[in-house]
Amino acid sequence: MLDKGLKKIIFSALFGILFYLSFSKFNLWFLSFPAFFLLYNFRSFTSWFLAGVFSFFPSLLWIRIAMVDYGEVNPLTAYSLIALLVLFLVLIQFSVVFLLWKFFRFNMLVLPFLWVGMEMLRSHIPYGGFPWLLTGELIVDAPLLNNYLSAGGVYLGSLLVLMLSMLPFGAVDRKFVTAAVVSLLLPIPFINSEFKAPKDIKIAIIQPYVEESIKLDREKFYNYLPVYWKLLKRAAEEKPDIVFLPESAFPFTANRLHSEGKKLMSFSKEFLIVTGLIDIRFGDSWEPYNSVFVLGNGKVIDFYDKVKLLPFGEYVPFPFGFAKEVFGAIGGTDYVPGNEPRCLKTNGISIGTPICFEVSYYQLVKKFSRCADLIAVFTNDGWFKDSDGTFQHLRQARVRAVENRRYVLWVNNTGPSAVISPTGKILKQLPYGEEGIIFFSFQE
Repeated sequence: MLDKGLKKIIFSALFGILFYLSFSKFNLWFLSFPAFFLLYNFRSFTSWFLAGVFSFFPSLLWIRIAMVDYGEVNPLTAYSLIALLVLFLVLIQFSVVFLLWKFFRFNMLVLPFLWVGMEMLRSHIPYGGFPWLLTGELIVDAPLLNNYLSAGGVYLGSLLVLMLSMLPFGAVDRKFVTAAVVSLLLPIPFINSEFKAPKDIKIAIIQPYVEESIKLDREKFYNYLPVYWKLLKRAAEEKPDIVFLPESAFPFTANRLHSEGKKLMSFSKEFLIVTGLIDIRFGDSWEPYNSVFVLGNGKVIDFYDKVKLLPFGEYVPFPFGFAKEVFGAIGGTDYVPGNEPRCLKTNGISIGTPICFEVSYYQLVKKFSRCADLIAVFTNDGWFKDSDGTFQHLRQARVRAVENRRYVLWVNNTGPSAVISPTGKILKQLPYGEEGIIFFSFQE
């Protein structure tokens, strides 16, 4: 017989394994149901805390790639920082939820609402929140269930997963079956079946595949420019209306487009180019922005500045200024956030352009969708190579496509890049590690 302490560790670890496999690039999303059924049976603080550690730590281990491989961080320091992030998430998502559930005398019908409430809270605080590993993302691959994302977004998806995980308890008490059925029936009138798409437009997504080690070396990055010109020339042969390039695609900044970027501007006379660029603006001091620019007829037509900056990646929040000494890739200057999400109007269509981490935010992308015929997400997941993080990021884009019933273009430096339908299905894709172009036509 196993003693109680060992049982807690084993079952908590089992939950962690099921949780990790659900969110990993293995995409075994259906394992989330037995995982949460198992969690319903835990009645001790220790079991819940360990379950949180065993689930979040392996699911976020990919963060070490950016820190160790590209950020000049000592591996021990990197793992310690990940452990601190995991500890924070475990305290919010597991420990606090358990204590509140205990307050409600372990009422099973209350737990789904407590869980979702904490997902919502950690999506907003601190420093703008960390809306990652939200349970509702998993149903984007679930037949029929994924439609509920259009009714109430990712948080309704989380509620459904938790409710449906109670079904086995229906053998003991039918109220659990009733709760699951009601949670499925109530949102049906709010499911959005109206898809919005641009009309009669041919697009090209260029995936240059520039490894992060090259992007961080200015001279090597400049030497890589012929690859861009080759890909743009290839794209021109197919006569697209708009060509998309990823986040911070070029070694030169937007204020040097008419000098170092002269060749790029010449291509914009053949077709519209929508590309990520770092922009440096000068006032009392120089201010860097992470932006998306529309180029056409040899000039800048419009641009969008990233609103939701990544803490510790694009700026260092108070009081962690010392991190600039630890994480060399951050540099000495914080990026400046843009004002509001806004769509870029070009070639008869309106394009929402969230940049990288912004696609994680349900409400932010919803604002884009109100003015967008098409959503194009610009990212550089070369920081995380072919890891679970890269897969998790793409899945978030698929969730946003279903929530907003919009086509989403996933414009990624190292891949994968993709065209995603309003149902969350990947219609065309370039895998990680390949240099190439996706062509896609939106028909009348």
